[in-house]
Amino acid sequence: MNETPLKIDTGKDFVLHGSLYLKSNASSDAVIILCHGLRGTRYSDLVRYIAENLKYHVITFDFQGNGESGGSTAIGNLNNEVENLRCVISYVRSTLKREILGICGHSKGAAVVLLYASIYNDVPLVINISARYDYANPDYVEKVFPDKLEKLEKDGFFVWEGGLSGYIVRKEDLIERSKIDMSRVKNIIKEKARVLTVHGSKDEVCPLDGAYTYNNLIGPEPHHKLIIIKDANHLFKEQEDELLKAVESWLFENQSWYLGK
Repeated sequence: MNETPLKIDTGKDFVLHGSLYLKSNASSDAVIILCHGLRGTRYSDLVRYIAENLKYHVITFDFQGNGESGGSTAIGNLNNEVENLRCVISYVRSTLKREILGICGHSKGAAVVLLYASIYNDVPLVINISARYDYANPDYVEKVFPDKLEKLEKDGFFVWEGGLSGYIVRKEDLIERSKIDMSRVKNIIKEKARVLTVHGSKDEVCPLDGAYTYNNLIGPEPHHKLIIIKDANHLFKEQEDELLKAVESWLFENQSWYLGK
């Protein structure tokens, strides 16, 4: 395996940075595109673990305003990140001349791949690892930022410490976040795509109920498969191997479906 750096022009005023991981034991010549979560990068622990160990060629990249990529980011900018993913997909097809077997994301990145699939329906296999479903929950700010409510009301923003340095959360971004409608996954065309959802039973960040909702909207099998990993938290600490095995097995099984279409 080797890591090749990528620079992807968005056609705007910034470039996305990514990495291509080619595997000698790859199960297909096609690639899997892997998307990181909120305030993460392509080198976040779980993303890098999957990228390095999955028996498929993998491309990871930093969403705009994250890691090495240009542009700016915000807590509710999933639509922008969907377009980032679209740029990467176009680059893989037109510049790298490779087919895309699947798109996979963790947390916010998983919501992005689901939304992408619901709009464009042009990637056969879609993997959702721990995506949130309900973005309209009014208790989110109070639960996650209880000590920032006063500053948010007074100044209209606050700085989220830790992770990405200087990450600013604005009131208007939280309003945009609350408008995200994940029920759009029902627009994924069953004849064109299959979806896997993997969620930890003890996810403390994105409620497990969302995984069952995705199953109801996209399912039944074989259109959607739901795997709950017992005792796993949001980052699958101590269950990375089980997560990897679930993803890899599903990809291998459904690769046959895709090739036989």
